[in-house]
Amino acid sequence: MVYASIKDRVPYEQDVFIAAVKDWDVTPLVEQGEVIGGVIAKGNELHVGYGRKPRASIKSHIKKTLNELIAKYGCAVTLINADNKAGVKFCERLGFVKVNEKDGKIWLKCNRSNYL
Repeated sequence: MVYASIKDRVPYEQDVFIAAVKDWDVTPLVEQGEVIGGVIAKGNELHVGYGRKPRASIKSHIKKTLNELIAKYGCAVTLINADNKAGVKFCERLGFVKVNEKDGKIWLKCNRSNYL
C-alpha cells in the first residue's frame, strides 16, 4: 500500500521498493478493518503512504510512530519530492520544517509533533 502511494513518482517497480524497505518498521494504517497504507520508519527517518485516500483522520497512526522517533532520536526526518505540494503541506501540518532542498528533493525535520 505504501508503494501504491509513490508508484507514479518513482522509476522502479514494487519488488525493488519492497527489497529496499525490508528492514524498516511498518505501522499499518487501518480504516474500518482495511489496511489502506502504512507508516514506515528506519532510525529516525519516517515516511507515510497510502494506497487509498483515508476517509477519516490518520493522525493517531502517524502520531504514535512520529512521537516515538522524536523521543528516541530527538527528531524525525523525511524526504519528499519538491513537486509533491500536497505531501509538503501534509508534512508541515505534522510539524516538519524544511531543512534543505536539492535536486528536486526536500529534506524535512520534525523536533516536535503538532499532534502530541
